[in-house]
Amino acid sequence: MLDRSIARTLTGESSRSIKLSVVRTMQRRKLALGLAIAAGLAGCRGGSGGSGSEDRGSQALHPNGKVLEAAENEETAGSVDAGRRSPAAAGPATIDIPGGKLVAGSTPGDKGRDPTLEPTLLEVELGGYGVDRYLYPNDPSKPPLTGVTRAKAAELCQQGGGRLCTELEWEHACKGKESSPYATGAAWDATCEKEPASCASPFGVLGMGALREWTASDVSEIEDLRPKAAAVRGASRGAQTPDHRCAHRSAVDATASGNDLGFRCCRGAPNAVSVPSPGWQQTYRKAEITPAQVAEMIASVPNLRDIAGTEVVFFKEPEDVNTVLSRADAGGPPPNTTLTTSPLLWSPVPGEELLVVAGRADKNSFVLAFYRLPGDRYRIASSLVLKDEKGPVVLGFNGYIRKRLPWATCLECRGESGHVTYRDDHRVVIIQK
Repeated sequence: MLDRSIARTLTGESSRSIKLSVVRTMQRRKLALGLAIAAGLAGCRGGSGGSGSEDRGSQALHPNGKVLEAAENEETAGSVDAGRRSPAAAGPATIDIPGGKLVAGSTPGDKGRDPTLEPTLLEVELGGYGVDRYLYPNDPSKPPLTGVTRAKAAELCQQGGGRLCTELEWEHACKGKESSPYATGAAWDATCEKEPASCASPFGVLGMGALREWTASDVSEIEDLRPKAAAVRGASRGAQTPDHRCAHRSAVDATASGNDLGFRCCRGAPNAVSVPSPGWQQTYRKAEITPAQVAEMIASVPNLRDIAGTEVVFFKEPEDVNTVLSRADAGGPPPNTTLTTSPLLWSPVPGEELLVVAGRADKNSFVLAFYRLPGDRYRIASSLVLKDEKGPVVLGFNGYIRKRLPWATCLECRGESGHVTYRDDHRVVIIQK
């Protein structure tokens, strides 16, 4: 019988530490099991499962810079820019947007981000163009025209000597040169939902993000996940605040219509650059990263201060895998599951990649998950610290199960095992069973 104190911290879900007393009463059996690499480093193309696996080897990582804080734990980066609440009557009918660089999309782990739709900080160059100051009929004294299909919207723009804006032109007009998250600044001004003509983007374009808007662009197909559709920007009234971000993107049937779906027109030659859709990637790959590199990552995460400043040690394979198996009476890992002590790169959905690491810091063991950003930067996604637990801790992976991987100090033992789960809202949680 063994008495243990386990503390859990879910970064991004909760900053509290919950201490649990766990008594293991399960009979121990020595299992004459070696490390069976039955599933391989599995990859699959399907949306919810896989039809095959292959070992593509491990990938060396070189973490660069401090780990970004979880979006849920970030202090408000700024506030609504009062200067962008402008009188509806002021300003020209068409705003000239200068050519230049646009950093499209968003940062992995941002609130409301769908990685299958929003690119990861995609840098593009746009030529100059004109955009109507307000939604069609471009008269702030009149309500925007809604309830038309995309084809009808394009026809109306053409009749007025314009065209539907491309989605990147729309995003650029919304973000401005300073790349603001919202048209109203660092935060969304909810007043704009009721009075869209009163809110101006950094370029002076009105009502951006206050209504869904057709664009001339398409959202490309993702095999077994999403058909080709029309790209719509903005959000409906009453939508969650993150949906009003300039980067927010949705896929809509081009023949649809709705009373919350309008459009605006652009002028000049259209910009041909488009947003690429991500494809399915290998679900799990082993990652080459040193304990010292992980210790540096831990040191830059405030919620991990309890294990910061201590030596990080990785568990050994296959010895520690067999130790975890020998503690349980589960009879072995679940079907098609490989147990490992190696850090893993995990791609649960197209466009998303996470680093999952298990190890020990002094007297405490841990399981950590990080969003992977461009340039080998990282953002904390979730964490679990097992206080006064020297492990070992193993991870499990199965290429047919994309959105969940198990961890365990004792396989399938209550309180000493759990899952790292990628939820449907694109948040990561580490739970203890």
